[in-house]
Amino acid sequence: MENVISRLKLRKAEMERLGLLSPEAEALLNDMMDELERLEKQNDSLRRSLRSSSKTPRMSSKLKDALYE
Repeated sequence: MENVISRLKLRKAEMERLGLLSPEAEALLNDMMDELERLEKQNDSLRRSLRSSSKTPRMSSKLKDALYE
């Protein structure tokens, strides 16, 4: 995903250089890039959390049912 963000930043910079962005469009793109980076960090955090939680041992459903009886 980092590669995608870098590529988008390069395209945005090129559009700015060519003068193809209005101030409003530039502000919108900046907000979108910030949100994309925030979501990428959140996604990475959730993936790490999921990986660490999946390492905990689980009881089989038969064992769990027997213990609850």
